[in-house]
Amino acid sequence: MKLIALLMGMACFAQLGFAEEGYPRVLPAKDVHSALNRILATAPRVLAVGEQHQTNKTANIPSAIKRFTKDFLPQLRKAGATDLVVETWLSTGKCGEEEKQAVAEVETTTERPKATENEVLTLIVSAKGMGMIPRVLEVKCQDYQAFGKGGDVDYDKLLKFTGDQLRVQIEKAINRPNSQMVVSYGGALHNDLQPMEELASYAFAPTIASAVQGSFVELDLYVPEYLGKDNLARTSAWYPLVGKKTGLVLIQRGPGSYVLVFPKGRRRGL
Repeated sequence: MKLIALLMGMACFAQLGFAEEGYPRVLPAKDVHSALNRILATAPRVLAVGEQHQTNKTANIPSAIKRFTKDFLPQLRKAGATDLVVETWLSTGKCGEEEKQAVAEVETTTERPKATENEVLTLIVSAKGMGMIPRVLEVKCQDYQAFGKGGDVDYDKLLKFTGDQLRVQIEKAINRPNSQMVVSYGGALHNDLQPMEELASYAFAPTIASAVQGSFVELDLYVPEYLGKDNLARTSAWYPLVGKKTGLVLIQRGPGSYVLVFPKGRRRGL
C-alpha cells in the first residue's frame, strides 16, 4: 500500500479574498500558538486548514504540514479536536492500470518531495497517537476509472472527487458519536468559504459550514519562501498586508476566514 500525498489545491489556485468592508485586516499574533488561540476563540465545530504545498524546488524549507504537525496539532488536541481528515489516500495496487497511471501522474504533477509523503504519514500517526481519529479519502476502482480514463488524469474530475470526498469524510466525523472539533488538512482550494465561481464545484466549505450552522473556520497556511513572483497568491487582496514583514503574519480575510504566513528564514530540520 502506498500513501498518495495529494494536497494539491494550492498548486494552481489562490482565493482572492473577501469584498466585505473592513477586510482583510492584520490581527496581532506574536507566534503560532497565540495566532491559533485567537482563531480557536471563535469555537469552530470544523477547522478546515489549507496549505500551499511544497515542491522539489523548496525541499530545503520546512513544509507547512511539518509545522502544522509540530506546532498546531498538540494545541488543537488540547483544545478539544477529536477528528482529523487528511487530503490523501492509500493506493492499494488492486485497481489495475488506471490506478497505476493516476498515481504516477499525480506524483509528477504535484512535484512533491519524497519526504513530504512521510510528513503526511507522520501527521496521521501523530494524530492517532494523541487519541484523535484520522480519516483519509476513500478511492474505489471506479473512481480511478472516472478521473483516469484514457491514460491521462482528468484534473477537473479529480478535484471535484477530492472536494466531494473531503466533504463525505468530514460529515462522517461530524456525525460520529462523541466527536467534538473536527479538523481537516489539505490544499487551500477545497476549504474556500467564498470560492471563485469557476472553482466552486471543488469546494466543500460552503456545504459543511451550512451543516454546522456557520461554526466553521477556514485557515490557510503559507510558507513565505514558497511565494515566488509568479504565485497567484500575490494577486490576493490580503497579500499587500504581508509586505516586507519577516515575522509571523495573521490576517483575517473575512468572517471565519484566516491566512497565516509563517516567519521567514527557517530551514529543514530547524
